[in-house]
Amino acid sequence: MEMSAAEKDALVKALGAGVRQPILSSPLELRPYSHDFGGIQQRHPAVVVRTWSEQDLVHTLRVARERGVPVTVRGSGHSLRAQSLSDGGIVVENVGGEPDILVNEDGTVEVTTRTRWGELEAALNMVGRTAPVLTDHMATALGGTLSVAGYGARSLQYGAHLDQVERLRLILPDGSARWCSRTEDGELFQYALGGFGQVGVIERVVMRTHPYRPAVRVQINEFDSLGALVESLAWTADFDGASPDHFFGQQKRGQVQSVFGASHEDEAKAASTPIPGPLEKQAQRRTHLLVRPGYFIQARTRADGPLDTLPRQYWSDYCFDYEGLKAFVQYLEAGPRERVWDDNCLVRMLALKRGEVRWPFDIRSIGTTASRLYGIGVYYRIEPGEDAKAELARQAHRDFLARCLELGGRPYLYGCNELTPELMQRFYGDAYARLKVLRRELDPDGLLNPGGLP
Repeated sequence: MEMSAAEKDALVKALGAGVRQPILSSPLELRPYSHDFGGIQQRHPAVVVRTWSEQDLVHTLRVARERGVPVTVRGSGHSLRAQSLSDGGIVVENVGGEPDILVNEDGTVEVTTRTRWGELEAALNMVGRTAPVLTDHMATALGGTLSVAGYGARSLQYGAHLDQVERLRLILPDGSARWCSRTEDGELFQYALGGFGQVGVIERVVMRTHPYRPAVRVQINEFDSLGALVESLAWTADFDGASPDHFFGQQKRGQVQSVFGASHEDEAKAASTPIPGPLEKQAQRRTHLLVRPGYFIQARTRADGPLDTLPRQYWSDYCFDYEGLKAFVQYLEAGPRERVWDDNCLVRMLALKRGEVRWPFDIRSIGTTASRLYGIGVYYRIEPGEDAKAELARQAHRDFLARCLELGGRPYLYGCNELTPELMQRFYGDAYARLKVLRRELDPDGLLNPGGLP
């Protein structure tokens, strides 16, 4: 139900009494928060609160609960299917303020989740440390990435972002706060990480870091098809010897490549040390480069402006064991060529090492004992006015999701897939049922992040 002007004024006044930043409420101020990076859907919030501290966030959640107003927490707005949008409620922009980063003597780092990955990595590099896994988009906030699990080129060796978290401070839907870990409120710990903000808002984390090795020896292999690329990856499935610590594969504008990297302390060491593993024998038209770790990060910025002037991003990723990946790629290559050979389409692969914890909504939760799984994403960028292409992209991902289910894989819940509660139950079973129980206990009115999961 839409708020009256008097109700909105009262809400702005109540929120403004406890947060340091001005409350945004005019149509012009709210416009950038009516769509996300995906650009597929539009929602119109009543107000936006920019939270720069735990106190700001707690106050906002308490006011929302008192008044029965839904709250959607947003970082940099890099979501795809309206997870960070609100229709008539409060949007919390939980990114901003001064970075609060403390590197401990044991090599862990304590940091607020409002911090952007670029800010964290710069601070770590200054003291000779690095995050084990780096996201492709360093302008996003830690909170958003950890709420969707997070993967990158170094997932080959180190798994997901959430695997690196040792403790977290969780703000529950009623505004109360607690520290969680594997041994402290372990269930909340597991459902908070990768849980799309359904049990609370991750305020701070303590994460492991690694020594920073700034020189990366890179091997680029070129292939004639996606299928040939996949065949070349067979050795990675259960390989437990020394291996590269970076990997991605992609098809972009007709060019198919795998890119591996091995990190070293300096360029001399990188130049004189072959990449470990069986890559020497399997190289296809090999190129070696010496690069910095940032080579593996995709430089992207989130365009702003009216929704009808922005591209629509139909992105989704799917996770399989090695045999499932082969079958899925065969399905892609046998389908309509415009689906994955168009210049507006990028196909990208990552290898995902399993961690010690099985997170409830992690795409690696498929029923296999393999030590490594594979993510494959199909990313369509559709320009304004190209409605026919947009419909093709939607239908393609419906078909990909159905094939993923047939092959026993998992969709990455961050993506644009049109997931129903019935599909969620089929993919995530007991975890999905338990989440609904936790939601009823912690947030009986369903006010926190109502668009996070179906």
